[in-house]
Amino acid sequence: MSMATYIGLNFAVKLNEYYTEDEVEIDYVFSDEENRKVVQQKYFTTPYLYEIAEKGHPIWKMNKYHKIHSPHNYEKSKKTFLYLCDLLKKLLPKGDYCEVYICWLGEEEEELENNLKIDLNNLQIDTIEIYEKCFIRIEN
Repeated sequence: MSMATYIGLNFAVKLNEYYTEDEVEIDYVFSDEENRKVVQQKYFTTPYLYEIAEKGHPIWKMNKYHKIHSPHNYEKSKKTFLYLCDLLKKLLPKGDYCEVYICWLGEEEEELENNLKIDLNNLQIDTIEIYEKCFIRIEN
């Protein structure tokens, strides 16, 4: 089973046609249209839905558990998340937002367990904890 990191945007983005070495890309990775439709209807207010391809380390491991039990992986996840934040700061117009939902593929209909709101202009990275079944609103 795979973990899917969905991202909802208020505008369409051009998907990469070729593999890149970027740490994070917006694309379609594991999900199918049915999975995305469930997330769109259940959690998102944004009209365009994609997935985040995390080539570094999954952001859902950026939490207290991994900070204590696997600090090396926590730091990798933090690096990936900071890369994502940098990408979103360039991509999102000022005043806009995106929505992120993380869950195991096939568990899109289950209830969320965590809800975060993050301001890219006041990023308090050490207070952010991301788990599976986590909804995140990221504002620029």
